[in-house]
Amino acid sequence: MHFPKELLADHEKVVFELRPHWLALVAPFFWSVVSLVVLFLSSRVLTGRSWEDTGNIVVALGVLLGWLVLAVGPFLQWLFTLFVLTSDRLITRSGVFAKNSKEIPLERINDVAFSQNIFERIVGAGDLLIESAGESGQNRITDVRHPEQVQLMIYKESETNSDRMMRGGGPAQSSSPGIPEQIEALARLREQGVLSDDEFQAKKTDLLKRL
Repeated sequence: MHFPKELLADHEKVVFELRPHWLALVAPFFWSVVSLVVLFLSSRVLTGRSWEDTGNIVVALGVLLGWLVLAVGPFLQWLFTLFVLTSDRLITRSGVFAKNSKEIPLERINDVAFSQNIFERIVGAGDLLIESAGESGQNRITDVRHPEQVQLMIYKESETNSDRMMRGGGPAQSSSPGIPEQIEALARLREQGVLSDDEFQAKKTDLLKRL
């Protein structure tokens, strides 16, 4: 499963797309092993009993139901979850049947932090905490592969996106935006600390002169 290319803007490119770390599959694997052990032990216990066949069927159905809920469900959730960074936005998509998607424009990202415990550091996993302007606030993304490298890539792409906006190329437009849109973009960069007040006023004055 890959991020649908038709959902990208004309100029937009995918920087990376990742599934959650294999650490998220530890629990489904554990419950699969437990299911096999339960089936094996139950068959040994029920051997020779008058209700052996009925007992084996009941146990098998119970184990199958538990396996579907505890192992197959989380595996499918892992399989259909994507963490995508493009040249314009950060996207998380999940859901087997009903799809859930959350997008954060790069210019709204204020900070990206990651956390790892000792075991996660050994296996190369961790969580990302993304702070953004707007209603979304803080977003935690769990079981990220190599979170320190992902954090660096997000910062680099955010800087590239900011430079493009300052040159007059909006994140979701193939043509240059108007002067009011450029001033709004500069105001967002000032709020994020990318531009100082003096730099903002100077660039704003330059744009107003073009009207």
